Amino acid sequence: MDFLFSIVAFVVLVGVLVAVHEYGHYLVARLCNVKVLRYSIGFGKVLWSKRTGLDQTEYCLSAIPLGGYVQLLDERSEDVEEDEKHRAFNNQSATKRILILLAGPFANFLFAIVAYMTMFSVGVPGVVPIIGEIESGSIAWQNNLRSGDQIVNVGGKEVQTWQASLISMIGEILDDEQIKITLKDKFGNPKYATLDVTGRTKELTAPNALMPALGFKPFIPTIKPIIESVIPDGPADRAGLLPEDVIQKVDEVDIKNWNQFVDMVVAKPNQYIELEIKRLDQSYRKTVLLDANTDNENQGFIGLRARIDQDQVQQYQAIQKYRFPKSLTMAVNETNQMIVLTLNMLGKMISGQISGKNLSGPVGIAKDAGTVAKRGFIATLSFMAIISISLGVLNLFPIPIVDGGQIVLVLVEKLIGRPLPEKVQIVFQQFGIGALLFLMVFALYNDLIRIFDW
Repeated sequence: MDFLFSIVAFVVLVGVLVAVHEYGHYLVARLCNVKVLRYSIGFGKVLWSKRTGLDQTEYCLSAIPLGGYVQLLDERSEDVEEDEKHRAFNNQSATKRILILLAGPFANFLFAIVAYMTMFSVGVPGVVPIIGEIESGSIAWQNNLRSGDQIVNVGGKEVQTWQASLISMIGEILDDEQIKITLKDKFGNPKYATLDVTGRTKELTAPNALMPALGFKPFIPTIKPIIESVIPDGPADRAGLLPEDVIQKVDEVDIKNWNQFVDMVVAKPNQYIELEIKRLDQSYRKTVLLDANTDNENQGFIGLRARIDQDQVQQYQAIQKYRFPKSLTMAVNETNQMIVLTLNMLGKMISGQISGKNLSGPVGIAKDAGTVAKRGFIATLSFMAIISISLGVLNLFPIPIVDGGQIVLVLVEKLIGRPLPEKVQIVFQQFGIGALLFLMVFALYNDLIRIFDW
């Protein structure tokens, strides 16, 4: 069921973003009086179609949900009636053609702005960036970062959550390998630090590597090992655990807090554990056969929820919520930051300065789409905004068959005063297809590595 849910979430998510991208091309083409023959979501066999409007444009859904296209009237691909030649794409000025080509990526960026603005208007929940454990001798330790310090500014940008802090840190690493941080200690006194990570960009930008490499963990409030609820038909339910039970030991190890308990469960997928619990002043022993986590088969799953102190949650929770026009300003800034970060990541990935493991393909996106969809509206919007920005940036790359490559062809034509020879264009397109296939295979390889932990 989780696999099916992820596939459905992926198809819906990609379908929406492709529809937005292609609608950008479609709308500007119509505004430039270029005839639109087909607007397709997906590639391959047409599953559903409908013709409508004065131009009888065909709107369709196709079988392969990994993209889409807008087919414009063009003398290079079909015979065009004399009275419609002025509406053919190839007969438009260079300015109009470039505007039509740019409209797709611009629509993706606009979608991200609207998504972020909606999120900031509703309220984006996050965790206050307070530092927890510090590894002695680490970069963080050497720069006087200590447990209890709260990060308030990274690289000149104010941050309120861990997510914002980490994104800004990665941006600093990609910029000049100097992470400039402003903090306040547990007494409210300001602290300043510059973490010099020269030569470690590739290491620090690998997935989930930043905090361990810098030598600190987020602060996690102590949660008592008291069961709030039991997931029906999960391992704990089958073993007879009940709400209000207090977990005292796991495999004869005393349990002091919920996080310790979780760490021990996660380490033992598909294995038996012995629990000692306290129930109404009586101690009981329970043998539990753990399942594997559906999102990661290398992690154990028991099917319990902890009792959370709501006052404690509010103390460490940060809600980013703004009224208009502040929400719009924040949305534009967030989109701009993600565009710059994406460009830096891709540029340094191509040059080999950062790990290619950061590149995800359709399998990874599908898996993440299912995960975020379960987390709710805000998480899904945030994920869609990031993917939309990535889609917009990738389409601007000067690779043949994507928008950026087509813009290059138009500019070359404008420069030399005539279209490139057809043979040259074919070679150009073949190169682009080869480059995209390589990227897709490499991204798929990364997905499989992550999923199967090879």
